[in-house]
Amino acid sequence: VSAYEEGGDGTGRGAVWWIELIGRTPPEPAELARRLDAATGGAGPTGETLETLPLRPSDWLDPTGQRFPPFRIARFWLHGSHVGTPPPSGTVPIEVDAGLAFGTGEHASTRGCLLALGALARTRRFGRVLDLGCGTGVLAIAAARSWPARILAADNDEAAVAVARANVEVNRVAGRVRVVRSDGFAHPAIRRHRFDLILANILAGPLIAMAPDLAGHLAPGGHAVLAGLLDRQAAAVVTAARRAGLALRRRVTLGAWVTLVLTRPRTGRAPR
Repeated sequence: VSAYEEGGDGTGRGAVWWIELIGRTPPEPAELARRLDAATGGAGPTGETLETLPLRPSDWLDPTGQRFPPFRIARFWLHGSHVGTPPPSGTVPIEVDAGLAFGTGEHASTRGCLLALGALARTRRFGRVLDLGCGTGVLAIAAARSWPARILAADNDEAAVAVARANVEVNRVAGRVRVVRSDGFAHPAIRRHRFDLILANILAGPLIAMAPDLAGHLAPGGHAVLAGLLDRQAAAVVTAARRAGLALRRRVTLGAWVTLVLTRPRTGRAPR
């Protein structure tokens, strides 16, 4: 649904509002008008102002992808398949096209994760990695390019799983990256392991709810990179993580978005 104002004096007087709804199937005009009237408290459109028509087929992915130039984040050089120039010297290339899944590196939450990964790659080695809520798989691919690790990428959306599997193949890391569909930590391949590094670029609410499971699946001395949260939400996520037994090590702030790097202590009782 989109809505925009046309004309008028800037105060709403004399303006015409256009409201557009896009659906998968053609609506029945009278039923659509009745529902809009109920939703707007009697201010819905009349039969004369309600128009339905089909959208022409359009491959929006191709022109959208062409508008994304390659760019560098830490040691990673992200580019679409339309870029033919070689990567800059000393960078780690990752090919990801804009499409149906989240994660091309443009958003601050993905950028924050890649910055955290780049910093960890300078000082740490990880043997088993989990990318939870993987989207395009860009973080799993970055991890595979950083360490000789076994990596599990998981998402609860079938389209994201398909996109991530394709990107893993394109970036030639399919031998070490497995992509599965999972609601949180539910998949058996996740449940039976502890991970040296867990990447979770999701949302603040799920990160808070899953804090005990995240801590329980993190190996002693392991690291967790959490993102998808705003600055005002960071304190609540950190509190939930600390209650689960994790410690905050680093915070990456990009505008209103925050990425947190946490660790599980090497000694002491395992979190539950």
